[in-house]
Amino acid sequence: MPAETAARVAPIVSSQHTVVQGVRCHHLEAGDGPPLVLLHGTAFDSADLSYGASLPALAKRHRVLALDWPGYGESEAPRTEMSMDDYVDLLDAFLSAHGVDRAHVAGFSMGGAVALGFALGHAHRVASLTMIGSYGLDARMPVPLVAYLAMRVPLLQRGVVWSLRRSKALTHLVLGRLVFANRRLVTDDLIEDVHRQVSAPEAERSFVAWLRGELRPFRLATSYAEQLGGVGVPTLLLHGRRDLVVPWRKAKDAHARLPHSRLVVVPRCGHWVPREAPDVFEDTLQEFIAQHA
Repeated sequence: MPAETAARVAPIVSSQHTVVQGVRCHHLEAGDGPPLVLLHGTAFDSADLSYGASLPALAKRHRVLALDWPGYGESEAPRTEMSMDDYVDLLDAFLSAHGVDRAHVAGFSMGGAVALGFALGHAHRVASLTMIGSYGLDARMPVPLVAYLAMRVPLLQRGVVWSLRRSKALTHLVLGRLVFANRRLVTDDLIEDVHRQVSAPEAERSFVAWLRGELRPFRLATSYAEQLGGVGVPTLLLHGRRDLVVPWRKAKDAHARLPHSRLVVVPRCGHWVPREAPDVFEDTLQEFIAQHA
């Protein structure tokens, strides 16, 4: 196909804002067809950072909506600190606001936990569930006591946040040592984009609020482990084998409990699968959805 023709048929990605539960929320949208909703993670993430590059490919078969959580990307900061249940409720309201009765729902990290909570509470609205490096699969992940205290002692909290906001070198270190398995993919452009997101005051407040709500001494607050057997929708677990944020064995254990699930482990890949292995993410997701259309 000539380049000019390909350009004409490429799905157009639009940037939209909608007031949802009193918060002006931003999302990216493209394509037509069965709805596919993409949910990003916490910390330095946004809809564009996790899914922006994949939207044109996914939109060839779907109406894709990639939501910015309140306080992230271009969404307005929430009026109060949000719990995981609040995120689930906001997703429900967001879909209704856009006339989506039922959708394929895919979430990365924290977004995966929200997608799982939504599938448990609103199964009739979920055509399929995809969790990517998902949080919320159990509460056993050890949380260092110093991190727990840092989110509750104002002086320590300000020091942690100040370091992340001021230091691109620290952003580079976190991405290269913790998030990505292939450090060569941590480019200057990526560091700039991530640092811009983590430096936004709204994102800082939202991330710190999430940490305060989720960190417990040596455990995590949100765990759907005991409810996994009740997930009644087709489920894909997509996980990096070298994920240091949520070890892949968490997904393996969840797969054993989920009644209608498929586990795909991506070799030589870290936590941020949509960024580190975009082709695998796009192909695996679309193949899975096609099987459960």
